[in-house]
Amino acid sequence: MCSMSEHPKNRPAEPADPLTMSAGGVEGDPLLMFDCLVEEYSRMGIDTEQIIELFETPEFLATHGLRSHLGAEATRARVRQVLSRCGILRVRTTVTPAIDQHTTCDPSSCQRS
Repeated sequence: MCSMSEHPKNRPAEPADPLTMSAGGVEGDPLLMFDCLVEEYSRMGIDTEQIIELFETPEFLATHGLRSHLGAEATRARVRQVLSRCGILRVRTTVTPAIDQHTTCDPSSCQRS
């Protein structure tokens, strides 16, 4: 884990490789970060098991790091606790045919030929 002084914004740009991604820890409340991540994923429509999988996948550094910090069972319990409070966003889109603008009947009772 790098210190705050090693943060990329505090280093000069490296001409040979200025776009290298690097990760490091940040100060703050890990439980608040956990809750915010779960809420964000739930607002994207990701369900409980998919969110838990994000915490179990090592390629997702932030979520997996929080799982390592809390433990597997506490992670699953906290995901469910957060989702019981905020829910999971579900959206259904319905496309209806456009009504001819020259029709003189009430749109709710018009029939197309």
